[in-house]
Amino acid sequence: MVEDIGIALEMRDCERLSTILDSEAVWIYLSSRTATAEKILDTLSPQVKPTALTIDHAISHGKVGAVNGRAEHGEGEQRFCHIIEFTSTKCHQVKRIESYGG
Repeated sequence: MVEDIGIALEMRDCERLSTILDSEAVWIYLSSRTATAEKILDTLSPQVKPTALTIDHAISHGKVGAVNGRAEHGEGEQRFCHIIEFTSTKCHQVKRIESYGG
């Protein structure tokens, strides 16, 4: 599930994300910006999708997981890491995402 979420975030898959984000989900990105569940999808929609995506690691334990890798955008690549907190250990709904990279 953690890997799926990382791919959905990087590929701007708002349809997939809308099914797994808790209504009160929070996304912290670019070190200080915060978006709520509704704004997460609005923020991702207009962004350009990468031409290639490589997942290096996807790990989870209990209610928390992390995924990192590389997204290629034309002339270069960007590294990313998403720390994901779920609403429960069943990992069906995302409560919080903290993203690093760029």
